[in-house]
Amino acid sequence: MTMSSIKNELRFGMRAMLRDNFLLRRAMDRLAVHERMSVDELSHYSQLRLHASMRHAIRTLPHYAAMPTGFTPAQAAQVLREHFPVIEKATLLAHRAALYPHLGRKRPWQAAGQTSGTTGTPLTIFRSMQSVLMENAFIQRHWSWSGYTPQVTRATLRGDMVAGINQTSPPFWFWNRYNRQLLLSSRHLTEAHADAIIDRLEQAAPAMLQAYPSTAYTLAGFLQRRGRRLSIPYVFTASEPLYPHQRALIVERLGATIMDMYGMAERVAFATECEHGNMHLNSDYSHVEILDEHGEATDGEGFVVGTTYHNLAMPLLRYRLSDRTRWKPGRCDCGRPFPMIEPVTGKFEDSITGSGGAVISPSVLTFAFKGVDNILKSQVAQVGAARWEVRLLPGPAFSDSDKRKLLDNIHTMVDSGVSVDVVLKVDLPNTAAGKFRWVVNETSARANG
Repeated sequence: MTMSSIKNELRFGMRAMLRDNFLLRRAMDRLAVHERMSVDELSHYSQLRLHASMRHAIRTLPHYAAMPTGFTPAQAAQVLREHFPVIEKATLLAHRAALYPHLGRKRPWQAAGQTSGTTGTPLTIFRSMQSVLMENAFIQRHWSWSGYTPQVTRATLRGDMVAGINQTSPPFWFWNRYNRQLLLSSRHLTEAHADAIIDRLEQAAPAMLQAYPSTAYTLAGFLQRRGRRLSIPYVFTASEPLYPHQRALIVERLGATIMDMYGMAERVAFATECEHGNMHLNSDYSHVEILDEHGEATDGEGFVVGTTYHNLAMPLLRYRLSDRTRWKPGRCDCGRPFPMIEPVTGKFEDSITGSGGAVISPSVLTFAFKGVDNILKSQVAQVGAARWEVRLLPGPAFSDSDKRKLLDNIHTMVDSGVSVDVVLKVDLPNTAAGKFRWVVNETSARANG
């Protein structure tokens, strides 16, 4: 057994012990009850959760210390709407002492979730162990809509580091025996190694595949070019927008029903696609509003604004995301009481390729920024074949150490062969439409210029 295999055994064994235990099963049993509730019963449950989250935020966060407290669960949504301001990532970064518990100091028993998000600005979220457990329970409830149970085999093609980035021969995967899970290295999903990965998937015959839309689409493309198909009943996608052309090729080449999921590191909204193709907002996960540019509720397309239910280690109230959607009227034939929304639209990101010419998932690119401090804003640009330019708006304390950490992350977690220049900027402006493109491909513009 290699050192890498030993590390994976320890990592996934510990993860299974901490996450896949009797507490998870109890949480899933409770969530299963919610699926059978009436709309009114689920609404009452949501009122209780919202009331508890708001009261906890008022008690623990200086930002809300002056907010009213004498409201009932039935009044919670109205009080939230009338008295609590909408906040966003920039608000958290600017007012850490007021919006983070304990003046921004994480407790030892809490977990730290890190994300760069599509703006490339690093952000840390404190999480309770209860919220980590509940996140897993909500995800597995979604899987259960396909008939999944822990006894079936699943495959995962996301960003897991299960093979060395410079490894040139199989295995490009790891068998997690604790969860009957085949973890595949998306960094090795290239022309040179695609056949080995496809063969291993065919041998494993998983009942479901977890993947980024871009990695599932890349796999489907390799299958198409080889005239091959896989038979995987369900593909669960998440972490990126799923575009229609991606869905069509994935269904064609993997023979799958796709069930998409929408979530984020801040844990303020969670939506899951059911077997009838409708996206359901999990209203027992958080309180969600859809607001227009002026902060008013709208039946048209608007911003997703969410309030935490389960992560009381860091309650986020009326946290606005950059993602947009709209309510979808009616009831789904699946019979679940959760409201429906249209597919969530995020920022469109250009296709960026690595040293082997394969498309690099934007979600994988975010790994480069994890643990890197003192960055106010960033942009990753492709300026040539296997050449990237990482443009940074540095914070006052940005140093050569931060730069080295960023470059090391890129070459150890994203692509070891790409050439990267880090360029410090005084501004990274939005487009004329007011949008910011975090990933841009400038090779065609340079060629034409």
